[in-house]
Amino acid sequence: MEFPHCHGHGHGRRDDDDEDRRAPAPYGAPAYGNVVHVAHESGDERPQYGGGGSGGYGHETRPHHGGGAAPATRQPTYRILCKAGEDSFSLAARDGKVCLVRTDRDDDTQHWIKDMKYSTRVKDEEGYPAMALVNKASGEALKHSLGQSHPVRLTRYNPDTLDESVLWTESRGVGAGYRCIRMVNNIYLNFDALHGDKDHGGVRDGTTLILWEWTEGDNQRWKIVAW
Repeated sequence: MEFPHCHGHGHGRRDDDDEDRRAPAPYGAPAYGNVVHVAHESGDERPQYGGGGSGGYGHETRPHHGGGAAPATRQPTYRILCKAGEDSFSLAARDGKVCLVRTDRDDDTQHWIKDMKYSTRVKDEEGYPAMALVNKASGEALKHSLGQSHPVRLTRYNPDTLDESVLWTESRGVGAGYRCIRMVNNIYLNFDALHGDKDHGGVRDGTTLILWEWTEGDNQRWKIVAW
């Protein structure tokens, strides 16, 4: 299948077994807005996250060590990695951009909070639960790109506002524990490490995260794992 607006970053490699050849979503014209709102409860109980900014995300304004009030209960943080970069690279929010960088556990820009507040209320058309991915350092959430081949964006996250543009879902498995990460309201557009496939030299420090249709490349297979 040809994909429109091809940016030539060499998708289409098939390096896995037969299980991996199953696309995580059917092909066809994207269907925006196919989101299932299961319920509309209010007053969800949620933990308080350490850090500043609205909703309690981001760096704390007081020192991390010594003095000040006791820290608030924090949600665990995760790293997001791509099969093409494996453990050597992790997703980060750097200077307002979303990219893969050399893995460093001590770098808060590589730590992500997986907020499942709306997971029981909002699901994609295949029934997978919605999640927001919020950067620990900046308090910003990953936001849908403007369309295929465009970079994933960042926006200030307000956990008390239901905003589908910051909600994502994980597909069924696509081999070795990896999944696709896609827009909740358009499962045809997936996380894609731009030019991160082997034909273009693989993932580099600073590789941009974009959205692209599923083409079975290792640069479209992702894991969200605890640090």
